[in-house]
Parts: sequence; structure tokens; C-alpha cells
Amino acid sequence: MDKTEETTVTKPVHLYLVRISPPCRIVWLYMLQHDIPHQLIDVDFNQARPDLPDAIKGLPHLEVPIMIHRDNVVFEAPAILQYLAREFTGHLGFGPGQQVRLLSESLVSWACGELHRCIGYNYVYPQFLERYALPDHEANEAMVEFSLNRVTTLLETLEKRYLQKSPYLTGQRVTIADSAVATVLVQLQWPGFSFKLWPNVLTWLHRVEHVDFWDTVHQVHSDFLGELLKCRYKFE
Repeated sequence: MDKTEETTVTKPVHLYLVRISPPCRIVWLYMLQHDIPHQLIDVDFNQARPDLPDAIKGLPHLEVPIMIHRDNVVFEAPAILQYLAREFTGHLGFGPGQQVRLLSESLVSWACGELHRCIGYNYVYPQFLERYALPDHEANEAMVEFSLNRVTTLLETLEKRYLQKSPYLTGQRVTIADSAVATVLVQLQWPGFSFKLWPNVLTWLHRVEHVDFWDTVHQVHSDFLGELLKCRYKFE
């Protein structure tokens, strides 16, 4: 490999993110765990015009995470993770063998799609973030209650389908799938949700929360949770 090729390969990934967002956190976690050169650019969507480069402003999709590497622009966490796995790691972290790797890829997509939509956008965020709440209070409450029932169904799936006989979602080893699903599930800490009815999930979650760089990536989440707990104790 000549110097030009080496410089191109090692050019850092630019990741545009909101650190409270689970899909952003899982991409960042993967880059840290596999020592992928990267630069984080925090995006503030509360600004009327977020500071974004021209390559991103022209996209019809502006939800983070968005990644730029060389001339490549990739959006949505599962697609970014696939790019990073191909370009940098040879799919390290997705598990051994094709079956496990494909299951990991599928669970990552599920975590960032159905799971995050149900837990985040339909249950947790409407209770705490005004931009995600329905204008009508009763309708918002109905959506939250309906979504809570769906959350319990999803937890039953994790408890009995994936974690009844295995310590991790794809078997005996932790993979990116575990981190992706866990990163979404910890959003349930905001409303004080209890996992006691799902002991396998709770044990697994504690295990995943000890993977390398978990605390670094979840610092903003932890800080926000701390503020919520202060407010909760204040009004009890």
C-alpha cells in the first residue's frame, strides 16, 4: 500500500449525531470499540438552521446519525454500521459465522426500527420531549398507554425467544446486536420502567452495560436520567 492509499483508508469518519439518540450512540460505540478513526460533530436541531455541510443539506433525510467518509455519505445507523464493518473491521463484532452475523444484522435493524419506534417515539419521548408529543393531550396519553402494552410484548420476545437459553441475543458471545438492543432499552429508564417481570432481560442488560466504552457513549443519557430523578424526588 503506497502513502496515498494509506492516507485515503485512514481518513477519519465524520459522524453527525445527537448524543441522546440511541442509533447515534450505537454507531459511536462501534467506532470506539474497534478503534475506527472518527470525528464527532454534534447537531443541534433546536436551531432554525442546523450547521450542516452542503453534502448533507441536499439530502431528503436529515435524521442523525449521518456519516461522511471520503466521498461517501451514509444515513441510518444499520447502513452506517454495515459500511464501517466492510471498510474497517471485516465485520468484527457481528459474531462468528454467517448465521450469527446475519442474525446480528437483523437485530440491529430491528432495534433501530420497530424497537426504537415503539419504546422511544411512541412511549418514552412523548412523555418527556414536546416535539414528539401529540398536540391533543388525551390522544398522547392513549398512544403512550397503547405503546406500553406493545413494549411488554417485545420484552416477552427477548425474554423467551432470545435469552431463555443463551446469555446473549445471538448465543454465547456479545455482539453489536446486544449493544444496539440494550441502547434502546435503557430509554425505558426515563419513566422509571421496571424490568423485574423479565429477569433474563434484566440480567442480560446488566451484562451488556459493562461492554467497553458503554459509559463513555451513554454519558449524556446518564446525565439526563440524573436530572429526571432529581425532579422526580423533588415532587414525591
